[in-house]
Amino acid sequence: MRSFSPFSSSRILVAAGTGALLVLIVILITGGFVIDAGPLHLSARRIAGPLVIAMAAWAAAAFQGRATLAASAASISDFLDTHSTAIALILAAAAAGVGVAYGTYSASGSDASGYVSQSELLASARITQDEPLARQGAWPQGTATFAPLGYRPGQHEGELVPTYPSGLPLMMAASRLVGGELGAFLVSPLLGALAVFCTYLLGAKLHSRLAGVMAAALLATSPIFLLQLVQPMSDVAVTAWWTLAILLALRSPAPISAFAAGMATGIALSTRPNLLPLIVAPTLIAAGWLGDPAAKRSLDIRRLAFFIAGTVPAVALQLLLQWHLYGHPLTSGYGRISDFFALAGIWPNLRGYAWKVLVGETPALVLAAVSLLPLTLARRRVSADKVSALAPLWLVVTVALLICYLPYVVYPDWAYLRFFLPALPLTFVLVATLLTAAITLFPPPARGIALVALLVTACSLNVVRASREQAFNIYGYDARYRSAGRYIDAVLPDNAVVLTVQESGSARYYAHVPIVRWDLIGTDLDGTVTALRALGRHPFFLIEDWEKPDFASRFKTSPMATLDWTPRADIGDNTRALLFDPADRGSAGGVPDRIH
Repeated sequence: MRSFSPFSSSRILVAAGTGALLVLIVILITGGFVIDAGPLHLSARRIAGPLVIAMAAWAAAAFQGRATLAASAASISDFLDTHSTAIALILAAAAAGVGVAYGTYSASGSDASGYVSQSELLASARITQDEPLARQGAWPQGTATFAPLGYRPGQHEGELVPTYPSGLPLMMAASRLVGGELGAFLVSPLLGALAVFCTYLLGAKLHSRLAGVMAAALLATSPIFLLQLVQPMSDVAVTAWWTLAILLALRSPAPISAFAAGMATGIALSTRPNLLPLIVAPTLIAAGWLGDPAAKRSLDIRRLAFFIAGTVPAVALQLLLQWHLYGHPLTSGYGRISDFFALAGIWPNLRGYAWKVLVGETPALVLAAVSLLPLTLARRRVSADKVSALAPLWLVVTVALLICYLPYVVYPDWAYLRFFLPALPLTFVLVATLLTAAITLFPPPARGIALVALLVTACSLNVVRASREQAFNIYGYDARYRSAGRYIDAVLPDNAVVLTVQESGSARYYAHVPIVRWDLIGTDLDGTVTALRALGRHPFFLIEDWEKPDFASRFKTSPMATLDWTPRADIGDNTRALLFDPADRGSAGGVPDRIH
């Protein structure tokens, strides 16, 4: 009997035909792709080449006999299973590569500038900023007007404190100490890679390595994941830490595993404390009440104690920081709970997030539906022991997130699906479990091909959706923050003060210049400008083009609010930031500096 070599010509032909088929699928969905990685340049934009290769390879393999062809095709599933860890590592590295290649590298808006600037403070062994102007003269509006987005007044006059939790800024600060400012922007891509690989390990633990690979692929290409991966924000970070916490709690019955899970949980809570309800999942696993269907449902006091001990340090540090910054360990930087949570938001949010999931994760939902249909028709149940561990865990995490965000502020924008990112790893493991079970209904030779074809189709659709949501274009959109900040750092005099709102965080971070929030100074713009000049300061206005109507409407009685003179600089492309000097009003004016 002839032995079947893993490197036989038939396997090579099947692999070539399958690979060409997958490239064909990607081109049909995305319109083609180009990969540039150093000396490697790979371009595929037309279907003719992959189509011819696929047909030729499969025809050549078929000439070697039906049995040989069937055996070669059946080996695809074995290959994926055998090399699953390597594939998962590639997926994780690819996720990190996307974050690095398409990252914004800008301290933009409120969240990004808040996290990045706080990391700068922590890296210099400080936790607050000081604004002496707030203590000079009879400044009527108080310290709050000098606080940029992402900051608020501290307990002392002139003290500015961050509003965001310390978990992500601490990681950014550590990375900044190693890699400089660039290091702060690499944290999100690296934690994204961790989230993808932990999703694989979670799938492998709860079902199979094949399910883990599929779940990791779905997360790595999820539109909302990719959108957040390129930004220096906490959504990807907190997803990575919660996934790691659950994985470590499941990993081993040894107490040290529970302790490690507690450490990851503590970091997750210090990254986003409002997700406290999520602690139920790793706690129940550590206590022995959730996760392993074969284990007895009895309380494991020792593991629970180790879990709590691991959680305490990071949580205690966050509470101490809140005590120092806000005057009470249980007070956050966001303000009163009633400002953000209300029962009236539950129904609008339920509808809104249901729509966001349908729009943002359509391929995964279709995979689940496509899997359930043949399983139902065949009356085949997914392995009961696998689902009995996975379904309750998924339900606990999902319900915890619903508790956190259904009563929260109603945000209609699709991008706020980011709040539910921590549920996606388990959700994708559940989808992969169903798909793996459904694939077993196929003839063995077709299983591997059907699996990779469905997965590549879903992932390609995900990438197209992410592209439409501008996940790969945010760098250019947010560049104006960095450009404006560095410009005013280079050209403004030492006694400058910038009146701004949207650009306040980036202006303060890049130029280290005092800012005044014009949305907080009442309605007397002229009086504010006069007061700043009396303090020996030179006021400037940094207004984004879309803010001009609001600026004029707020200060209806001020001629300056019309901004009817030539700006000093016009910065950006899609959205432009305009720098005005009130002293130029009434003069002929020149041509503004144009910065793209």
